[in-house]
Amino acid sequence: MHRYQTISRRTLFALTGAGIVTACSRDRFRTDPVVLGGASVLPEMTIMEAIDASADHGRLAAALRKSGLAEALSGPGPFTLLAPTDRAFIGIRPKSEGARVGGDPDILKRTLRGHVFPAKVSAVDIASGIDEGTGETRVLGLNGVPVAFSAEEGATSAYDTRGRRAILGPMDAVASNGLIHVIDAVLLLPADEAGEGESGEAEKVSP
Repeated sequence: MHRYQTISRRTLFALTGAGIVTACSRDRFRTDPVVLGGASVLPEMTIMEAIDASADHGRLAAALRKSGLAEALSGPGPFTLLAPTDRAFIGIRPKSEGARVGGDPDILKRTLRGHVFPAKVSAVDIASGIDEGTGETRVLGLNGVPVAFSAEEGATSAYDTRGRRAILGPMDAVASNGLIHVIDAVLLLPADEAGEGESGEAEKVSP
């Protein structure tokens, strides 16, 4: 069994303190613009502007607005967004689960909050966490639910608490208020979730 290295909120903020980001951004993050859905993510764009410009993320853009998260992702941040593609939303299985996510505003918001980290978490950070965690690392989303990361077959994978896998790429699209990593599946809430509100530290950083 792998030992998990959890990247906590305290660790995230330590990693992304203003001085550290300024000093390390050239090394930790890509400097060449990353293309999402045919559009380059430019450093002056916000995360939300980049998602709006991508031809592959129309469903995500609509869902972020419906859930009220678009405003936060247009603000100062920093955030990291795991960005499911349109195909990822269409491919939610079983279909009843996709209908549940799309049809219940509370579940939609809580699901999407699990795709947002309250700090810049780069590909290098994730890889380092995987190495330190002997194969796997976890990062807490804004909803307080962990996302597990591992390296498999030359790719970085993310897993929700149900064990559903999403492959990351492209990664490290640098926006003015954080980073975007594209994923090919939607990370779902735990099976027993009923859309209860968040509490504790996760709620303090909510938009």
